[in-house]
Amino acid sequence: MSRAQKNEKENDQAGELRSRIERQKAKSSLPKRSKVHQNKKKKSKVKIKFQMIQLLALFFILLPIGFYSLNTYLQDRPLHDGKIDQVVIGNKEDEDKETIPTTATAADLKEKKEKESAKAEAEKEKKEKEEAKVKAEEEEKRKAAEEKQAKKKAEEKAKAQQEAEAKAKAQQEAEEKAKAQQIADEKAKAQQIADEKAKREAAEKKMAAERVQDAKPDKDEYKVLLHTVQGEETLFRISMNYYKSQEGIALIREWNGLNGNEISKGQVLKIPIKK
Repeated sequence: MSRAQKNEKENDQAGELRSRIERQKAKSSLPKRSKVHQNKKKKSKVKIKFQMIQLLALFFILLPIGFYSLNTYLQDRPLHDGKIDQVVIGNKEDEDKETIPTTATAADLKEKKEKESAKAEAEKEKKEKEEAKVKAEEEEKRKAAEEKQAKKKAEEKAKAQQEAEAKAKAQQEAEEKAKAQQIADEKAKAQQIADEKAKREAAEKKMAAERVQDAKPDKDEYKVLLHTVQGEETLFRISMNYYKSQEGIALIREWNGLNGNEISKGQVLKIPIKK
């Protein structure tokens, strides 16, 4: 093999190696097939999404336009009224009648609508009047009930006040009566005590007089002493002082002409003493 052939062969091998290296570089720089398919799917999904949104937007835009058109069409279209004009066709012998319905005009519909509106207004006004009347009646009833209740309370208060005044008056009269009765009882008791005392004193005087009368001594048998009554002295004390007993009280009263036991300071008494 000549030298030229060797060089050519080496050049061919180097070229093949270079081509292989370039192919490998190209393969490494290109994306994978799975990534390419995934990107395609994403693009298609986004495209489909945008198409659905556009369709929905178009539907929502056309929907009110369609409703508006339908409403306009229905308003322009003449409506049938419930009224039916009757036309009688037939023989008088058979008396067969045939009714032919006719459509009402826009004026009739307007008039009917106005009548219905006026009727509704009249019914509403009538209902409001009835409600106002019922409300007024209820208000009058409430006021009447309140007045009746207030009157009843006032009567009960006046009655309670009268009963309290009558009770207080009766209690006062009972207290005055009890007080008068107590005073009368005290007076009667004091009078009874006074009468008993007077009776007792009268009996004592009578007994003393009888004793003196029975045993009246001779004045010549006694000597008389004069005694001046001192403060707080009584016949009992003087008798005990001179006679050592209360029997001398009767002698002192007899000799001094006393009707009772009352004596006063400075009074001079005769004291009879047996000789």
